[in-house]
Amino acid sequence: MTTTTKHLTRLTPSDLAAELTTNTKTGLTAKEAAARLQQNGRNQLTAAKKPSLLRQIGHHLSDITSLILLFAVGLSAYLALTTDSDWTKTIVIGAIVILNVVIALYQEHSAEKALAALKAMTIQTVTVVREGKTQTIQAAELVPGDLILLKAGDAVPADARIIQSQELEADEAILTGESLGVTKTAEALATAPDDLGDAANYIFSGTAITSGKATAIVTATGMDTELGKIAALLNQTKKQTTPLAKRLNTLGKRLSFVAILGGIITILLATLLHQEGFTDSLMLGVSLAIAAVPETLPVIVTLSLAHGVQKMAKRHAIIRQVTAVETIGNVNVIASDKTGTLTQNRMTVTHFWPYGKEIHKVAKTKLSANDTRFFKYLGLATNAHLTADDEPDIGDATELAIVRLLDHYDLSRTEAEQTYPRVAEAPFSSDKKTMATLHRTPDGHYLAIIKGAVDRINFAPENWEQTATAIHDQMTAQALRVLAAGYQQFETDPGENWETQLTAVQPLGLIGIIDPPRPEVPAAIRAAKQAGITTVMITGDHLGTAKAIAKDIGILESGQQAITGHDLSQMSDEDLAANIADIRVFARTTPSDKIRIVKAWQKQDAVVAMTGDGVNDAPALKAADVGIAMGITGTDVAKNAADMVLTDDNFATI
Repeated sequence: MTTTTKHLTRLTPSDLAAELTTNTKTGLTAKEAAARLQQNGRNQLTAAKKPSLLRQIGHHLSDITSLILLFAVGLSAYLALTTDSDWTKTIVIGAIVILNVVIALYQEHSAEKALAALKAMTIQTVTVVREGKTQTIQAAELVPGDLILLKAGDAVPADARIIQSQELEADEAILTGESLGVTKTAEALATAPDDLGDAANYIFSGTAITSGKATAIVTATGMDTELGKIAALLNQTKKQTTPLAKRLNTLGKRLSFVAILGGIITILLATLLHQEGFTDSLMLGVSLAIAAVPETLPVIVTLSLAHGVQKMAKRHAIIRQVTAVETIGNVNVIASDKTGTLTQNRMTVTHFWPYGKEIHKVAKTKLSANDTRFFKYLGLATNAHLTADDEPDIGDATELAIVRLLDHYDLSRTEAEQTYPRVAEAPFSSDKKTMATLHRTPDGHYLAIIKGAVDRINFAPENWEQTATAIHDQMTAQALRVLAAGYQQFETDPGENWETQLTAVQPLGLIGIIDPPRPEVPAAIRAAKQAGITTVMITGDHLGTAKAIAKDIGILESGQQAITGHDLSQMSDEDLAANIADIRVFARTTPSDKIRIVKAWQKQDAVVAMTGDGVNDAPALKAADVGIAMGITGTDVAKNAADMVLTDDNFATI
């Protein structure tokens, strides 16, 4: 985050409006908006200036092998015109030169697709308030100071500071990698946040509003947004030359030098010793040099690697750059994203604590009557539902975890609601941090069910707080997100103010939720370690969660370090390179942090594979020796920046 953004998070809405010279009610005037559009440019991502086709071709023809071949083409064409020689040599050598250039241009074109995919994520229209009137305009015409209106389902068109919000939650996974939606507020922050994930009163371009609505003031557009910074990194980051390409270039130069030297000696010997004419001697020397120059080497290598590409496709790995086939075999460091790669990218209830009992791990075992009631009541106070296999499940990530818990134990939320029909609902809010539902029971009474933060529910038992706090701490130590649930019965209809009457709630228990590791990952990391490959985790998630997962799957062991992006910002590139071998977990990282980590390993002569699926991973995927994107959960931006795509999203496939 920039210093300016951090500063704006601490301002009240009125101070923010004064800082950006706008109005919190009427927005900008049309004249001021036009002036700012002229000054700041359109709200869109821009690519680095691309060299002309002729310049690209010239670049690929500038190496010594190509220059020899071009000289041979020119000479053979001259001889074909002035002597009885035919055009066979000219055509064959010229075709090889053209083929080599076409292959190189194609690979460059493939690398440019990442930015095109990033640009495709920008939205077309947005609702703004200008001169006190609500209107819909092209998102590209947004300017800093514009007052925008957003609701659930909207994509955020630019970076903006929230000034009014109602039950607002945003999905920022593409920027931060966090599995859960982020609760937002309009309140000024007491302290400036260290990273994007902690900017609770900010929304960012390219993210999505998952619930609630908001009014916000645009603070950055186009390339000045956080998404724009990722585009800039993609523009600036150059793809690493693979070990195979480096060796081939060295071999080509050496053979070319030998060829030139041999050609010159041949010309001199033929002219001086055999009294050949200079033209004949020149043609003889050039023919010898051409025979020795490895002009078909790139073509032969490409065809050989193509066979490996076909074999790897059958093993769920699509190779986008053929040289990655060889490079992946040289990798000795795998820098892996957490969410969706090492974990399932699906919030799951892994532990539960029935009140008065021990903590249980979710397993396929028979439930007691109390446990069954616990889960059924949880399901009743939930709005999410599962869909068919080919359709995305519907609902909040936390509630989907509860519904999947019921499904795991063959319980049905639908059947429970038929027995206990819902009468009313008190939705979740970021202020009260609870959700409650009211149901009619089969005997004509009423049942209220409430779930939420442990310290926000008025539980009846006197020993609840002490007991629950101890259990809560045990769960959070494992990086679980803890949710409490309880119920209260009413003989008659409690009326409209029923939620305020929840003062003697009977506890059901606690559940612990986390995005769990993929089951095959621990064995894959052990296999990598035995092969001499170091695995490190790079994630935008919180340090506690990252450490818990890393320990669980075998990445983080005793004596090894786990640091945050803030810690990383305090280290120079030299310090990072010197200490990189001792660090196994990097949490709360930014896209630029990920590139620094990759380059630090490369300074230690490591061959680095970077895995990821989000927009925030794309620059590092491009910077790594082998970029590996996820095929199922991966964004098009990540896939187009990568060398390899895993069609099964399975870390073990690597």
